[in-house]
Amino acid sequence: MTGAAMQRWLSPVCLVLCLALLVTAFALLAIDAPEPNVALHRARAAGDRAVEEVLERELMRRIWLRRAVIGAAFAAAVALAAGAFLSAGGAR
Repeated sequence: MTGAAMQRWLSPVCLVLCLALLVTAFALLAIDAPEPNVALHRARAAGDRAVEEVLERELMRRIWLRRAVIGAAFAAAVALAAGAFLSAGGAR
């Protein structure tokens, strides 16, 4: 593929990927955040502080990971949109 042909396809491909990332990010936002599981509730009810701390730390890690993935999806979508508009070039 020549440079001109690649330039012609780069902008639409970036926009399609941007749209796909936005759909994915909003779909992840629509899914509920991780919640405490039965083992954590059982540890709280039994008063087992060591197990409770480990399970709460795991829950916080899953919540942070979800936020990071959603943030990365939005950031990548913005970067792809910017790349698409910068590579469009305009009329010459």
